[in-house]
This record gives sequence, structure tokens and C-alpha cells, in this order.
Amino acid sequence: MHATIDVRFELSIDDDKTLPLATLAEAVTDQNLEAVLLESLVESLDAASVEALCGEKHAHGNGDQRFQRAGTDTRTAVTTAGEHEFSLHYVEDTAASPDESSYFRPVEDVLDFDGQNRYQQDIAAKSVDLATSLSYRDAANHGDSFVSMPSPTTINRHAKKYGHKLKQFLPDCVAGTDADAVIPDGTKCHSQDDDRSSHSVQATLGEDTAEESRSLLDLSVNADWDETAAELDDIGAVTDDATVVSDADSGIVTAFTDENRDHQLDLVHVGRTLGYTLWDDGVFSLDRRKEIVSEVIDEVFHLKNSVAKHRPAEEFAAIRSRIARTRERLEKTAWQLEQFGSAKAAGYLRRWLPSIVTFAEHAVEGFEVPWTSNPVERLMGEVSKRCKNQWMRWTAEGLEAILQLRLVKYADPEYYQAFLDELLQRSTKTAINCDLSIESTSGKV
Repeated sequence: MHATIDVRFELSIDDDKTLPLATLAEAVTDQNLEAVLLESLVESLDAASVEALCGEKHAHGNGDQRFQRAGTDTRTAVTTAGEHEFSLHYVEDTAASPDESSYFRPVEDVLDFDGQNRYQQDIAAKSVDLATSLSYRDAANHGDSFVSMPSPTTINRHAKKYGHKLKQFLPDCVAGTDADAVIPDGTKCHSQDDDRSSHSVQATLGEDTAEESRSLLDLSVNADWDETAAELDDIGAVTDDATVVSDADSGIVTAFTDENRDHQLDLVHVGRTLGYTLWDDGVFSLDRRKEIVSEVIDEVFHLKNSVAKHRPAEEFAAIRSRIARTRERLEKTAWQLEQFGSAKAAGYLRRWLPSIVTFAEHAVEGFEVPWTSNPVERLMGEVSKRCKNQWMRWTAEGLEAILQLRLVKYADPEYYQAFLDELLQRSTKTAINCDLSIESTSGKV
């Protein structure tokens, strides 16, 4: 199918005026050239499609053709090129069987108008993309300056649809990732569902420590960590001996660790949690609690710095010595806390001491293990920016959909782009050939 349109655009500027280039750009944009061109191209393709079936307009003998012109109708649509009104032809198939419609638009064999939807896939995807950063209302208003946007309700509907599709698309991207470090974390968002006051958001990052690359392996709402871990194992997203890096969430540790997988406690959380347990025990004054926390943190980060210093030079004996010293001092601190009656703080140090030194023990074996879960903490920050404003309330379906889009876009922009390419069938662009020529003389284009 071939379409040719002839365009003449004449521009004049008063001789006594000097205009900013930006003003000229706005003036040209205000002409809606892309919208006019698209409408003309579609109507040209429509005319060619009808002519191929019905013959040239008013040609002798057309009345004997099987396909007969049957009038025109207006089809409205909104794309990223603007708002459109297409005058399209109907054709009657005089040989159609009684059980099938005899009227159709031939151009729809060339162009897909996305059913009865007014907003086409490109503008729907654009509105949803805006909604990953803006509220639905702001996303609807944001387009007014350059193109008509769907209503907030329509954007919400598209976000749910696309978020669900992206969740189905993601496993194929991360299957076989074989991440050697898995970094899970969770947070909560307010719920508007009647059966709960909040939703639990769970995100799992996978890291290839050698390549220093990370991917979002899973995003779920109100899910069970055990099910998430099992599903990631099923698709080969995590190696059998991967290290799990997280805070002291027992649900995460139980779900992801086994006899082959060790746990590394995020060292940044050690001071926070120890300070809370000391306060909860109610034994020490504030100043003394700060001193105890400071002593423990100094010891923990001394170990971290020792690994950073000695691992590149493969000075493993120095690391082993520091591990032993760290264990000894933390065990002594736990014993002292217990003697003073601070049982919870002592229990915390004893329980998590093996997880505190995991990264150092792996360093001795020549492997690098993250000592912090900061990457997933930053991911949780993206959740907060989009979904945890005080007035925001979510259904489980809506929350999971918008976060699926938001977090994949943030953590794996290449997967997000591949999803959009598939959604908008951009591969079909290879079927299009365009030839544009412009001649300008004497300031006239």
C-alpha cells in the first residue's frame, strides 16, 4: 500500500521583527502539522484501499463490482501526534453470507485502530509512563500543554492493564539470571480495600557481583516470601549458593536461606536495631546507649574497612584475624549486656553475629558479597515517592500495577523499554518506508 500527499507550508515574518527561535518553534507546533499530516496520510491510504476493491471513483462498470462504496463515517482518535478526525469509507461486500457483516472499512486491513478505543496505544502508554512519576490527576493534566491526555480514571485503567502485562513479561527477562546475591526488602502502603489497613510491598533485587549489575527479580503485593523465593528458584533467577543480603526480617531470612545459602545482615541496620533493643530493655541511660551502639558500630565497620583494604591484595590472614577479633569483641559485649540485664540487646547480637561477618568470611574464600542492602533501600525510596504520600490509598491491584511499572523502569530501564517496544509493536516499523523532500526558496518553505 502506497500513499503520497503534497504539502505546501508558507511562513512569513515581519521585516521589522526579531523573534526568539523558541517563539518560532511554538508557532510551528501550534499548527499541529503532525496531526494534519497523519490525517492526510490515513485518508490517502483509505482512498487507495477502497479503490483497490471498488475501482476508481465514478469509473464505468463499478456497479458490477462485488465490492461497492457505502459512504463515509468519521473516526476520532488521539495519538501522540494530536487529536484526529478521520473521514473513512465503508465498503459493502455484496457476496457476503447472511450470517456475517457485509459492511467494513478496507483501511482497517492496513491500519489497526485499536478497536473502539479513542486513545491509541501510543498515547495510552505515554500517559501511563507519566503516571509512574505523577499522580493520575497530574498525569492527565500534564499533557494539556502538548497533547490531549486521557482522564485520570482512564489512565488508571491503562496502568492496571499494562502493569499486569509487565508482570507477565518480566519473568522471561530475568529467567536464568543466576544472581549470586539476592537483596529482598519490604515496606507498607495505605490500603483502600475493606479487608486491610495497609498493603505489604515486597521487592527482590538480584545482583551479579562480578559484573556489578542488578535487576529487579520480583515485585509483589501482599505475597508470601516463601512463594517468591520458590518462584525465583523455579526460573533460575538465583544461584543455589547465592548470598542473601537483608535486614533482620526473619521471614526473608527463612524464605531465601538454606544449607547452601548464607545470610549477610545489612551492617547499616546493626546500629539502628541495637539502639532500639537497648531502649526496649530500659536498662541504660540515653548517653550510655549511644556509647554502646557507637562501640559496636566502630567494630563492625572496622571489619568492613579491613576487608576492603586486604581483599584486593589477597591478604586473607589479616582478614581472618580481624574476623576473629570482631567475633570476640561482639560476644564479649553481648555477655556484658546480659550481665546488666539487657537481655534483648544481648540476644540480638548473639543471634545475628554470624550474619554480620558473612561478607568477610566469603572474602577469605575469594568471593565478594555485598555488606549492605542499600540498593533495595533506594528501590523502597521509589515506592515512597510514588505511593506513600499521606493521602494516597490503594487497592492491591492498582498498587502492584503502578509499582511494577515504576520499579522496572527505575531498576531495569532496558527491560522497560523492551516491554514498551513489544506493547506498541514497534518492530512493525520495518514495514514502513518514508521519503521526505523539502525545497525552500527566498525564505519560503
